[in-house]
Amino acid sequence: MSCGSPVSSNEPGASLAVSQSQALADGTPASTGVLAFLNDGSTTVAVLDNEVPLDVRAAQALIAWRAGPDGVEHTADDRRFVSIAQVDAVAYVGPATLADLEWYARGTGRVTELPLDALVGHFDGLPFTLAEARRTLKLANTESASSLETTYGIAPLAVQDILAARPIAHMVELSRLANVDGTVMQQFKTAMSTLVPEGDPCTIDTTCAAGLVCEGIPNDGSSSYGRCRNTAPIAGDGDTCSVFAPCQSGLSCHGIPSGASEGWCRPAWMTGEFTQYADVALPASTALVESANVVVGLATVPEDIIVEVDVAHSSAHRLVLTLVDPGGDTALLWDGPNEGTPPSRISVTRGISRDSSVNGRWRLRVTNPSGVGSGTLRSWKLKLNSRWD
Repeated sequence: MSCGSPVSSNEPGASLAVSQSQALADGTPASTGVLAFLNDGSTTVAVLDNEVPLDVRAAQALIAWRAGPDGVEHTADDRRFVSIAQVDAVAYVGPATLADLEWYARGTGRVTELPLDALVGHFDGLPFTLAEARRTLKLANTESASSLETTYGIAPLAVQDILAARPIAHMVELSRLANVDGTVMQQFKTAMSTLVPEGDPCTIDTTCAAGLVCEGIPNDGSSSYGRCRNTAPIAGDGDTCSVFAPCQSGLSCHGIPSGASEGWCRPAWMTGEFTQYADVALPASTALVESANVVVGLATVPEDIIVEVDVAHSSAHRLVLTLVDPGGDTALLWDGPNEGTPPSRISVTRGISRDSSVNGRWRLRVTNPSGVGSGTLRSWKLKLNSRWD
């Protein structure tokens, strides 16, 4: 197995395999990326066996399933994988194989809609977030040989490999260059920890580039990351705005999503969207079901709160939806027994204080007082406008 391979190996019960049922739940970015990879005609037994790499028996079985009953690809009976359950049912495919497929899909950029501080994977034993991976590849593809060696401390043989491989498309390719090892990847990691650009994840002010500060690290321990922000005053901040009189560039209009006809212009970075691909089962039970969504990088308190919910349920009109903010304030989003089937988009105008923390762990609670019907909370999204308190 190549030194750039996933840390999970192919051992049953490996660490990355433990969470596969949730990480690869149908409809999540990870599952979409894995299915797209497996359905791509250029994904052959050789690619699965040598590039991912999988056990050759699993690689052969996956391609054989895709080829259909006649065993010949590009004929009328070819099949497409439409769910992770189908993949998991193929012979020789198990949790470790699914973990390897997810690692490869993430590392080659097939998994989209990831937060910037989401883990892309371990490469030569080192973890890289999406933001770190992007900046690493930019550095590897654009810096001169002398800069890579003298400024970033990359070994000469590794520099030769990097220059010969340009343009390097993804982290898997970089990590598998002959002379790129854990030491080289650590040099890249070290370079990524300083001069962090605006909007990228940060842990302290001193890691951000000049003129930026690290804002929005949650106080509840839900994340160690904030975002590097330019908090310098912007002309027009605080001006009134409306649908007919929008804010100037660099500002966003707050207040309108909460039902006001006239709002206030705030710096655009104080607005954010946070999606949780929950895929949480909602059984025929009265038990409370909860899903968490961590918010980072905003100002200090919420100004507008919009919740978008994707629920598939046989008796959706019986569900009660509640939102809990990081400080513990609770808002009744929807009372199904009295209000009917919940809409997909709900503006929160009651229950949650506008002086409570915006950064941290938000929780969506779903109950079914009747216990009748079952389904799935597939995903939910928070759209937040914040301000300084």
